[in-house]
Amino acid sequence: MTSRSSRDRDRGGGGSDRRGPARRRADARWSDGRVAVQTRFALAEVIPEPGRPWRRLLRLDGEDCSHVDLRDATRIEFAYVRRFADVVDLLAPSGAAIDALHLGGGGFTLPRYVAATRPGSRSEVAELDRDLVALAQAELGLQTGRELRVRAYDAREVLERRASVSADLVVLDAFLGTLVPRHLRTAEFLAEAARVLHPTGVFVANMIDAPPPLAARALVAGVLGAFPHAALIATRKVLRGRQGGNLVVVASPTPLPLADLRRRALAGPVPELVVGGAELATWAGNARPEHDQPDT
Repeated sequence: MTSRSSRDRDRGGGGSDRRGPARRRADARWSDGRVAVQTRFALAEVIPEPGRPWRRLLRLDGEDCSHVDLRDATRIEFAYVRRFADVVDLLAPSGAAIDALHLGGGGFTLPRYVAATRPGSRSEVAELDRDLVALAQAELGLQTGRELRVRAYDAREVLERRASVSADLVVLDAFLGTLVPRHLRTAEFLAEAARVLHPTGVFVANMIDAPPPLAARALVAGVLGAFPHAALIATRKVLRGRQGGNLVVVASPTPLPLADLRRRALAGPVPELVVGGAELATWAGNARPEHDQPDT
């Protein structure tokens, strides 16, 4: 399904328009008009920024979902996507190609980032909403091909079809409303994610939860059972259960670069904390992983 985010963004850019006449003429090809499409699953709107139509917001049923910059695929607006990008940056030597599986497409911000920063990478994206894929191709700079393939199937089905030890990165950013679908957060799902990863690969997931963060704790409990190494990234208030927001889970068969993740997370406009090891187990408390229903 489609991915959703909170309205928490990394605020950047702005300032005067110093582009030359040729660049301004080239930018004229980007319409500044809002586009709305009723898909099978949601009302999808693409909203260009006033005066900068190459920067676009994807909104689903009134919720801000994704932000893309058509001129610069490396520009990340949402804080949680920046945390995903941090993992991409630290996953392998700079510029080295990777194999990535994205469960949830939304505005396809992260697949475009992978393509821009790691040329030659291969990304497979599971996005169930065919109309949203078409909208992303028409309005959000999505270009599919050998290096970026989109599967219009359920994310769990795409994951289960994937060969073992075939991915450097598995990204879960799939939502129904503001909830990750149940079949994408169970112990059985996480075991499948672990199965497809290379020994040095990384699993990352985005959740939106409200106090008390029971769903996030259950997911973390499942991750701790499926991976030897895990961490959780969120603002201090979200981690302490004082407000709702995004929580990013990072897990791997091998030790994570926690120091680098912490440095990057603290450097954002809204500093975030990275919790790992015994502290993460304490945060999860007595939560238990969810499991597939007998008929799934």
